[in-house]
Amino acid sequence: MSAYASSSLSAVGSATPIKVSPPQNMLWQAAPAYALGLIVTVSSGGSLTYSVQVTADQIPSATGNWNDHDILTGLTASANSNIAYPVTGVRLKVTAYTSGSVNLGVAQWP
Repeated sequence: MSAYASSSLSAVGSATPIKVSPPQNMLWQAAPAYALGLIVTVSSGGSLTYSVQVTADQIPSATGNWNDHDILTGLTASANSNIAYPVTGVRLKVTAYTSGSVNLGVAQWP
């Protein structure tokens, strides 16, 4: 398993994209080859609304084409989900903020 650098926000805005690379040994794997775990943690007492976004842009950038994750969108509490389809990047987006922070952790199997 490998983990990508986490991403955090404590204001309205979008975090720097996390570039996702396919595993080197994906040819022998049983599906899905793009098994990404997403762990989003809102700080204790935090009051904010966030979404996780995904892209398939060749080079993920702040101004690229981003879509909200099907499950992790418009949330105010910590949550977990996954991505079982190819993406090139993920990012955290905060749309409303009063206090606290939110952290996105991304892990890939194997």
